[in-house]
Amino acid sequence: MPGIRESEKPVNLNMVPIMNLFLAMIPFLLMCAAFFQVSVINASVPALSEGGDQDQEPKKELKKVTLNVQIGTNGFTISASGDQSEDELKKIGGTIPKKNNQYDFDKLAERIKAIHDHYPKSDTVILLPGKDTLYDTLVKTMDATRERILDKRLDTREHLFTNAVVSSIL
Repeated sequence: MPGIRESEKPVNLNMVPIMNLFLAMIPFLLMCAAFFQVSVINASVPALSEGGDQDQEPKKELKKVTLNVQIGTNGFTISASGDQSEDELKKIGGTIPKKNNQYDFDKLAERIKAIHDHYPKSDTVILLPGKDTLYDTLVKTMDATRERILDKRLDTREHLFTNAVVSSIL
């Protein structure tokens, strides 16, 4: 009969190339996954709050200030707020100009260290980046205000203003 096929032979698939592909892909994917690390920078944004109890007077801590570091096109501008007198807060403030058209993070770290030595209970810094501030500059500023490396070989660090708040100029 012409319409009926004679006997069909079973087809043997060669699975070796596909198995070789998976054998090469699995270690490659595992190797790539091992080098991928997620880093987190602890920062917060200012919160809008309701008035609360106006009758209660907050506890005054004279040895605590909140530091403001403005990142501008000409360098850093430091100011402070707290319960101290205006004259004392003005002494804390100042400017750190750019050096060779680069931000001077070393001088900023020295200044932050001196302020923290005078007000050891202080732990909050408000970073005020400009519109054109690069993310890398913001992170380096945060690093300079957060901690100081004492010994690179032993990886010892001194914590300064550990609570960083990123805000904008109003």
